[in-house]
Amino acid sequence: LGYSVQGNDFSLYMLLASDFILNNGGICFPDRQISICPWLLESRNLHSRSDPIRTVRIPDVDPMALLCSEHGVNVPDFSMAAGDFVSIYTHEKEAAQWDCVASCFFLDACPNIIEVLLVIHKMLKPGGFLINLGPLLYHWSGPILRPDDRFWQQYRDRYPNLDDRYFSSIDLAFDDVKEIMKNIGFELLEEKGGIECYYSADQRSMMSTRYRCVSFVAKKKA
Repeated sequence: LGYSVQGNDFSLYMLLASDFILNNGGICFPDRQISICPWLLESRNLHSRSDPIRTVRIPDVDPMALLCSEHGVNVPDFSMAAGDFVSIYTHEKEAAQWDCVASCFFLDACPNIIEVLLVIHKMLKPGGFLINLGPLLYHWSGPILRPDDRFWQQYRDRYPNLDDRYFSSIDLAFDDVKEIMKNIGFELLEEKGGIECYYSADQRSMMSTRYRCVSFVAKKKA
């Protein structure tokens, strides 16, 4: 479509999988697929003993073939930035350089959603868009405070081996997120809630994780 695109992820698992699909080095193609067993280690909520050994054949499409035109290969401006989103895009060279940020199951996966929104606002050009889909699970949400936790240090000392980022997470309702976005300088253009999304779902399993996500489009005010 002519867009210049850069992906970002912090998870080594995600990066390895995406690298294999995008840069497989001629190992596998749709006409020469490999078989994987995504549910091999699952032993619960099974209908049949054979469920865990079901296979999925990948890839179903060749990314490079999608980039080819009738006139040959159209080499795109596409890259992956591996690492922490805030650490990468808070740099001054990224300021006002991007027309759009598309996030999927991402905002709540960062230790501090307010910090991420500030970084996204900074990296967007005036009039740029933030397009988001996802829940508010807050992966870095810390342990629950107890009634006898009278001091912060007392609470922190109970979990000496826990990453400090678990104690900086801010768990906000979506109404609060919208208000913060407006204060940062976003204009909310579209919003839709209750979108059902499954995460790593096995259709044969007796259990699946289903989210009722929110989708929105926000614009950085000029």
